[in-house]
Amino acid sequence: MITIPFDHIMGLWEEARSKSSFINQSVLISYTKQIEDQDPFTFFQNSEKYFPGQRFFWSNPDHSHIIVGAGITQEFTVKDDENRYQSIEKQWKRFIEEAVCKYEVEEVGPVIFGGFSFDPKKEKTSLWSQFSDALFILPTFMLTILKGKTFITINYLSDFNKLHLQNLVATEEDLLKPISVKQLSTTSIVKCVEMDPSEWKQSISNVTKRISEGVMDKVVLAREMRVLFDNDINVLPVLEHLMEEQSNSYIYTFERGNDCFLGATPEQLVKKDGKNVQSMCLAGSIARGEDVLEDEEYGQTLLQDEKNIHEHELVVKMIRASLEEVCSQVHTPDRPSLYKMKHIQHLHTPVKAITTENKSITDFVKLLHPTPALGGFPQDVAMETIREVEKLDRGWYAGPLGWMDYKQDGEFIVSIRSGLLQAREASLFAGCGVVEDSDPESEYKETQIKFKPMLSALGGNPSK
Repeated sequence: MITIPFDHIMGLWEEARSKSSFINQSVLISYTKQIEDQDPFTFFQNSEKYFPGQRFFWSNPDHSHIIVGAGITQEFTVKDDENRYQSIEKQWKRFIEEAVCKYEVEEVGPVIFGGFSFDPKKEKTSLWSQFSDALFILPTFMLTILKGKTFITINYLSDFNKLHLQNLVATEEDLLKPISVKQLSTTSIVKCVEMDPSEWKQSISNVTKRISEGVMDKVVLAREMRVLFDNDINVLPVLEHLMEEQSNSYIYTFERGNDCFLGATPEQLVKKDGKNVQSMCLAGSIARGEDVLEDEEYGQTLLQDEKNIHEHELVVKMIRASLEEVCSQVHTPDRPSLYKMKHIQHLHTPVKAITTENKSITDFVKLLHPTPALGGFPQDVAMETIREVEKLDRGWYAGPLGWMDYKQDGEFIVSIRSGLLQAREASLFAGCGVVEDSDPESEYKETQIKFKPMLSALGGNPSK
């Protein structure tokens, strides 16, 4: 199946070559065309042959928007922690403003995908050596499923040669071929190692003492579990399992060479579409019940629990106040509802706003990250406490991850319920909000529940 004719590829290339010689720099060519329905997992698997370690996957909770990227046409990165949001946006703007683009609908066109570390000031470890504090990829091939329609995008440069262009068309045809039988290597978990659980519980006690002394209202502390396997982990079955099991979640994958960061998060940080902005407050948690009656009882307990209500209200207060700085209208319900996942349920408050200012998606990411749901409150004190108390390097865990289009619109999530896969080993992460009356053992059990989505997807027994 050849979806993008070679003469179209050549025509845009010739236009870009002429433009490139005039401005004395390479020019992006981006061609998007609607195609027949495609299985995003087949596209993801086929891409490994041509682009090993250079793939990403994104799906919103109702699967109405799925993006699969393969290859790297351009990379945007920042190593300095100062102005990392603005730096990525400027690089992308500068690159896209001279581009030669052809697309059939405005909603689909060139998109960069990537993320930011949780805290660029935190001391780095070798664990996250492949993931800088800001890193975004413009893929060579991108499959987009949007509201029931499927599109293929090719992004290439004016300094490609004709042979390279011919190879692009041939590769695209191969990427869209159906697979009759998926032959994937299987792995088994050999061992799960919790990193210093007793020390982590003690840190909860130490922090609650600081909170009772009025130093802060809340801080979020995370911990790590290391999972060892008998063979190298195959990303695709893990991704498929997350997609199937974690309804109401954003599913995401970002490969970086031999490393792969992936997960299933329920938490949207921010979405911008023109002047429309939306976010969500997700804080306060309890387990799911064994049956409908018990589940309802747990939910009602959560809705009336003072500790969790207080924790949730801190998040609502911060997000509302932040958006009100740049939005003319900010709407939230009077009280939270329940957001139910497979293993856990949360207090949830949606936020909708209208911005009258000329703000980009990265402006809103900077404005909101980290929310009290992932950092704490007040923000500065909470972040200093995390740097001091946490023994792990969060890297991209709990950081903003998502996509940005050529109009500076996009959507970012908070990358929790996640893991970093590295050959035969995976590092899983989970955290909880600590307030004055937090109990270390209860918080420990909450993180156990939050490990379950990734453990289950990796083939472990989530009940243990």
